[in-house]
Amino acid sequence: MTNIVTPRVQLLAHTKIDEKAISEWMSIQEASTDAETLLTMAGRNCYRSFHRPNEATYDDADYLRRTLEQQGHWSIAEHATATLYFTGVSRAFLTELTRHRHLSFSVESQRFINANDANIVMPPAMRDLDEEDQDGFLLLAEESIEDYKAIQTALNHLPKKQRNEAARALLPNAVETRMVVTGNLRAWNEVIQRRTQPDADAEIQQVMRLAAQELHTVSPIIFPKENS
Repeated sequence: MTNIVTPRVQLLAHTKIDEKAISEWMSIQEASTDAETLLTMAGRNCYRSFHRPNEATYDDADYLRRTLEQQGHWSIAEHATATLYFTGVSRAFLTELTRHRHLSFSVESQRFINANDANIVMPPAMRDLDEEDQDGFLLLAEESIEDYKAIQTALNHLPKKQRNEAARALLPNAVETRMVVTGNLRAWNEVIQRRTQPDADAEIQQVMRLAAQELHTVSPIIFPKENS
């Protein structure tokens, strides 16, 4: 029986600062994350304003909101990065996400990994239908996987990688894939802003909201809770 899986996003890594090095130039504010401290230093370096001369932007939060949101100087957000692990997402989701070329991808290989026991991602539009309709969708997906297995058997004389790369042509877009994705905070913000719009693909809307929740810990200023 094929398993149905749901999306999950995990924060694997993100920018860490050298406090000693930064403290040589400006004070570090306790309320700021490492990423926000780095962005503040990058921005203040442009004007040598490490001494925080403007009371209205003395705090990093106020400085970053003004610099990023009001002035649109998003280049400083490229200095900090975050790496996310996506599981329970479909190959259709992968096709959507890889259009954002400022992200770096390491994706589960269908050439090396056998899909005989592949998990299925139910499209959001199907999740609200009755059980009979959902079972019908799952049956069609399972039939595709059975066809995949048949090709594997027919090509049994070939090495595994060659069998997999031929048989994968029959796999549905609903098959689960897993990927490690790294991007700078400007890139992640752009993806989340674009892909949570109502006219975006339904699955990527859901997954990007999960991503925003994970990235909130990296920078609450760029990824506030109300947007996650």
